[in-house]
Order: sequence, then C-alpha cells, then structure tokens
Amino acid sequence: MTFSAAFQVKQVVFMQRILKLLLALPLIWFALPALADTNPNADVRIIIDVSGSMKQNDPQNLRSPGLRLLGGLMPGDAESGVWTFARYVNMLVPLQKADDTWRERVQQKSSEIHSHGLFTDIEQALQKATANVKVSDPAKQRSIILLSDGLVDLHQGKASSDQSRQNIINKLLPQIKQKGFRIHTIALSEDADHELLKQLSMATDGWYHQVDNADELERVFLHLFEQATQRDSVPLVDNRFTIDTSVNEMTILVFRENETDVTQLVQPDQKNQSYETHEPSVSWMQEKHFDLITIDKPMSGEWFIDGNIDPDNRVMVLTDLRMETIDLPNNILAGEQFDIVAKLTDHGKQIDRQDFLQLVTAELSTQPLQGEPINNKMTLNNQTATFMANLGKLFDSGQNDIVITAKSDTFERQRRQSVNVVALPFDVTVTQLDVDSRSHRLSMSADASMIDPQSLQISALLSAPDGSEFPYEVLRQSENAWQLTVADLQPETAYQLSLQIRGKTPAGRNVFLQPKPIQLLDETAGASLTITSETPIAAEKVNDEPFEPVIIDPVADEPNAEIPKSTFELSDTVILAIGNAIIVLLLIMGFWFWHRSRRRQLLPGDLL
Repeated sequence: MTFSAAFQVKQVVFMQRILKLLLALPLIWFALPALADTNPNADVRIIIDVSGSMKQNDPQNLRSPGLRLLGGLMPGDAESGVWTFARYVNMLVPLQKADDTWRERVQQKSSEIHSHGLFTDIEQALQKATANVKVSDPAKQRSIILLSDGLVDLHQGKASSDQSRQNIINKLLPQIKQKGFRIHTIALSEDADHELLKQLSMATDGWYHQVDNADELERVFLHLFEQATQRDSVPLVDNRFTIDTSVNEMTILVFRENETDVTQLVQPDQKNQSYETHEPSVSWMQEKHFDLITIDKPMSGEWFIDGNIDPDNRVMVLTDLRMETIDLPNNILAGEQFDIVAKLTDHGKQIDRQDFLQLVTAELSTQPLQGEPINNKMTLNNQTATFMANLGKLFDSGQNDIVITAKSDTFERQRRQSVNVVALPFDVTVTQLDVDSRSHRLSMSADASMIDPQSLQISALLSAPDGSEFPYEVLRQSENAWQLTVADLQPETAYQLSLQIRGKTPAGRNVFLQPKPIQLLDETAGASLTITSETPIAAEKVNDEPFEPVIIDPVADEPNAEIPKSTFELSDTVILAIGNAIIVLLLIMGFWFWHRSRRRQLLPGDLL
C-alpha cells in the first residue's frame, strides 16, 4: 500500500470516528442537564414508636423536640405527615403540604408523643403510612423516617409476631420499594431489631442509624432530614455567613452545648436579635439543646451567630437563585465513582450566561467522619452550563459528607449530602484447615442489598514472601456462596490473599472492588478470621489491573490493513465530504456564538 493510500485509509477511519462522536453529542448535551434537572419535591413520612419501653430508652422524650426540629426545617414545597404506633397506629399529623398551618400542627401535636403504648406493630405502621401511594413518581422524592426501640411484638403472641416480621420482609418491603420510598431507620436501643431495621434501609437505599443515647436523636433527625430533602444553604464558617439580596427567607439551626447557653444573632447593621428580644419578622424556637430561628426577608450582608460553634449548625435559605445537584445513592460501595453535576437556576430557569458563570467558583468537599476534608475544584462545562467533578476515589468506609459550594462576589450557595460507604459487601471467613499440609479455606457470601450475587465474578491472587504469585478463581458453591481452598503452603510463612470482585449493584451500576489483602498466618488448626461489611477500611489506591493478563487485539496499522467495518454504510468519499462539512459548520457556529456573546454585555449581578 502506498503512502497516499495509507494516509487516505487513516483519514477515513478518523472521519468515521469524528462523525460518530458528533452524532452522539446531542445525546451527551441533553443527558448531562437531565441529571441536574431532576429536583423532585420531597415527600417525608415520619413514623415514631410510642411503646412503653421508650420510658427507659428515651426518658426525656427527646422524640418531641426532634419532631419539632423536623417540622421547622421542612421546606414549604414538601409533603409530610406523622404517625405514631404501638399496638395501634395513630395519624398524629395528616399528610399535606408543609405550609405554616402544617408546621403549627406539628408544634402542637408533638406534645402528644408518649411512652405508654403496648406492643410494637411495625408492619401496620408501615402499611398505613404508605397506603395512599400506588406507584412510584419521579416528581417526588419519597422517604420514610422510622424510629423504633424494639422487636416486632403483636398482642396475639410470638408466632404472630414472627409471621408479621416475615410479612414485612417478603411482602411489604418489596411493595414499599416499588412505590419509590427510601426507608431511613433509627434503632433507639440495643434491644431493637437491628437486622430488620437495617434490611429495610439497605433494601430501599435508605440510612440506618443505631442511637445508643437519646441525646443524639435531634442530630440524627437533622441528618436524616438532609437525606430526605434538598434545601439550599449558605456556607457557615466560624459562625459567620453571608446573605445576598435574592434570599427571601432563612432558617438558622444552632445547637447549644449547655441548656443555659444563650444564642444571639448579630445582623449586618450590628443590631442583635435574641430569643427574649427579636423583631416580628423573626420566629424563634428554643429547645433544650438547640435554637431554630426563621427570618423573613433577611438583611443582606454578613451575619454572625454569637453562640456555640458546632459542625451541625446550619443556615438554610429560601431563594430564587438556587443550586441544584444530582441525587447520589445513600449507600455505595468502596471503589464506586460518580460524576457530580451542579447547576445554578434563577426563578427555576437554568443560568447559562457565560459572563455570569465564569465569575463563579464551585468546590466539592469530601468530609469523612474522621480526618480532614478533601477539597477539589469543580470544572465549568461551557456547553451544558454545569459544574462537574468526579467523586469517590478517596472515600473511607462509613459515613462521608459531600458538600458542594458555589461562590461569586454577589452570592454563596451550598448543598450537602451524606453517603454510607460499604467497604466490602460480603461476609468473608478464612479458616486454617486441620489437615496434614498447611491449607486455608476462604468462604464468602454477598450482601444482596448492596450487590447482585448473580452478577459476581471473583478472582484471587496468593502472594508469597519471595515474590511468587498464584492466581485462582473463587468458585461459586450456591446462589450466594463462594469458596476457595489454597493448599500446600509453607509452614510459618505469611502469605497475602488479594481479591478482585466484579459485579453490579441492584440498581445496575457496574462495580470493581479490590478490598485490602487478607493476611494468611500459620496458626493453629481451626483458627479463623471473619471480615464483614461493617469492618472499617480506609480509602487506598486501587490497582484495577486483573490478576491474569488480558490479551487485547492491537489496532490494525499494518501496510495491508483493511478499513474496519463501520455501522455507517457510506462510501469513503461521502464520509470525507460529511466530515469537511461538519468542520465548516462548527467554524460558522463558533463565530456566531462569539459574535452573540460580544453583544451581550450584562453584569453578573443582573440575575439577582
């Protein structure tokens, strides 16, 4: 093949690839904004246990101020209702829009939460709280917050209680999941049915909290509220925050270290507001552990909270200038990565003016429970007018807070969400066998709520101290059981067993997991090591190279190579012509956009 012919072959292949990419651009263009366009209204249903055991587990009845906290924070475009349960279920506050009338009713009815009910009918409570929903609705973000301190306990006796528990798992849970609910559960004692509550949460991508002390309840309610809704907030640094002219209302939550502590607000004009003396536009709720302050049409400028500095303090705003973000799963696996997309809207319409967006800086902060936050700048995508960043590489197992902040000289906005990172969605047991030659057996079972057992492919690599390596396939023994036996190991020698796991989550996300290597030590026969999904593992760099080499066919670039077959059944001449026409079209469009932007000389503050 001559040089000219070879060049033409490569040019045609190049044009084919460019043509495919350009034809796919409209899909990419519309897909990215679609991720951020979904900003559904919250539907939050609160179910609270009022059985007699609460006298011991919640002696100060902190469920009441916790409910008032939820009521005060609930956005006006949300729907919410409250149910209490023991033997019977009572609709304490009917499901409706969370307007001022609803909030007043929550304040009044919260005093009726008690601790003298008999029995614990969780099945009936879940049934009644979800009875009016038939199918899921993408326009609604449906959540249940369920608090209980005990086991399913019916008045008919143990057999009926056991049957009710099975009904919840086998019948009711699939129905609730199909209706689009996420169930966030709070176990308020060691005697609670932790297995059931955790299963309800994990199966619906909700959060499970074990609360050992009722004093934590109000903060747990706050965190679950933030999982169930998306409220705009502004950054709070050393109890200072800035309000711009687009903010119509703000709600400030301040936790107090001691009941006698006094909280004051210092306005931009240096005037003070307090619980005892505040203006009519200020609504101030004071509880034993926190203050919740709502101010209508707050003054623009820098405010200061003269009170306790607490990581759970919040400033939430009702504003026309909003930041919207995609909704992450509540539970993810270590190693999963996500593209975070954020956009700014003004009166519900996306802001796409480049002169405005170029003056905005967006930052993504990952904050593990332990350790320092990791901050990354988000990149502005000019085509979609969105800010983007990749997330997940440095997650620790356990809770990780995700905070997205957008700032300019004229405004600040913040969104936060927490994710529960599961390091290993398996129960793994390694046992040294009682046989003549040194042998170890690895047994695994998957957490089906986090990973699909049918999708799994598991391989292992045994590493010896001298550098030699031995690859294995971990064999499936049953629908949800895998096993590997390594034999004839050298006595008194430490080996490492590394796992590579490929599969899919129940939601269909592809995952590649490489947990921390397992140490195989020569101990007594029968010695075993168990690793569960709750074993904490810090984030570390993942080597995604397979244990066995994968042979990839090289791209044909030989003198006699043929042009690869394409799904585009076009001649070479037509492909070249289309490619050249597209290039000319792009140049024309680029000039048009440049000329159009030159004519629009509006200031960024015009949107506010």
